[in-house]
Amino acid sequence: MTEELVPTKQLDFSVDYQPTKIVINNQDKLERALKAYINKYSGLVVSEQTLKDDKKVKKELNSLKKQLNSKRIEIHKTFDQPYTEFKASIDGMVSQIDEVVNPIDEGISKFEEQQKQQRLEDVKAEIAEMAPEYGVSVDEIEIEDSWLNKSLSKIKRTKAIADNMAYVRDQKQELANNVLSVTKYADSKDIEPAGWVEQLKQGQDLSYVMQAIDHAAEQKEIEVERARKQTEYQKSVDEANQKKVGNKTIDTNTGEVVREERSVVLEITGSLQDLYDVRHFLDDHGIKFERVQK
Repeated sequence: MTEELVPTKQLDFSVDYQPTKIVINNQDKLERALKAYINKYSGLVVSEQTLKDDKKVKKELNSLKKQLNSKRIEIHKTFDQPYTEFKASIDGMVSQIDEVVNPIDEGISKFEEQQKQQRLEDVKAEIAEMAPEYGVSVDEIEIEDSWLNKSLSKIKRTKAIADNMAYVRDQKQELANNVLSVTKYADSKDIEPAGWVEQLKQGQDLSYVMQAIDHAAEQKEIEVERARKQTEYQKSVDEANQKKVGNKTIDTNTGEVVREERSVVLEITGSLQDLYDVRHFLDDHGIKFERVQK
C-alpha cells in the first residue's frame, strides 16, 4: 500500500536541541597553579650554566600544555558526537532525495536544452525572413542571449530583432557616408584614401580621421618643400661648379661634359591646346625654343 504523500510545507521538521554547558571543575585552583608557573618562569634567561635546568623547565611547561590540550580534544570529541550523529541522519535523508531528484533534473535539463535549441532555430528563421526588409545580411546580425529566453514573448522578440537590424542598417549607411566623405577629402588633399577608409571600418571616429588627413597633408607639403629646396640647392651647387664652353656645359672639378646642347628644327602640327601643352612641357624641362614665323 502506498503511503499518502504529505505536502512538503506541512512536514514537521522541528529538532529537539539543548545546548550543553561545559564547566571546568576547580577552574580557580587550576588558574592559580598555572599563574604560579607563569610568574616563576616568565622572563627566564637561558644561559650555558643553567641550560640543563632550563630544558627541564621547558619539558615541564610543555607537559602542562599537553594536558590542557588533551582535555580540550577529549571534550571536543564528546561535544561533537550528537551533531555528528544528527548530520549523518540528515545526510542520509538528503542522499535519498538526491537519488530521485537527480534523474528528474537531468530529464528537465535535457528538454529545456531542446526547447532552447528550438528557440534558436526560430530566431534564425525570423532573422532570415526579416533581413532583406532592412537591407542587412544574416551574417551581420549577432544573436543576443536574451532573444532565447523562454519568458520573452514572440512580439517582444520580433521587436528586439527589428531594432537590432535597424541599428545595423543605420551603422552601415553612416559608414558608407563617412567612407565617401573621407575618400573625397583625401583626394582633395592628394592623399591616398585606402588607409584612412580602413581606419573608419575598424571603428575610428570620422572627425579624428579628417584631422589625421590634414596632418598627413601638412607633412606631405613639408616633405615636398624640403625636397624642392634640396633640389634647388643641389642645382645651385652644380651650376657653381660648371661653365659653358660653346654648346657644352663642363664640370670644372672633373672636366666632364655634363650637358651638350643641340638645336633641331621641328614643325609641330596640332590643336591650339596641343601646342600649349608642348610649350609647357618645354618650359617645365628647361628646354629652350623659339617661335619661327613662316
